Amino acid sequence: MSVMTGPIDLTQYGCPMHYIKAREAISKIAPEQDIELLVNNGDAVNEVLKSLRQDGQQCEVVAEQGLTTTIRVRKKR
Repeated sequence: MSVMTGPIDLTQYGCPMHYIKAREAISKIAPEQDIELLVNNGDAVNEVLKSLRQDGQQCEVVAEQGLTTTIRVRKKR
């Protein structure tokens, strides 16, 4: 069973800082642990998902509310 961390609010950051901050937060958790990230709707969601998946992380959108999207990431590396 994985432990949930977050949510980490990345809505104040633009490209590429939202990804850099996401990667930094993920580096602080153990493998197979989950973390939730809040990002602005639109391109930021696609950019963060694509970049984290390229890093080998398991990612999924779990909620969209107002102007933000919640992404759940399970650390794989």
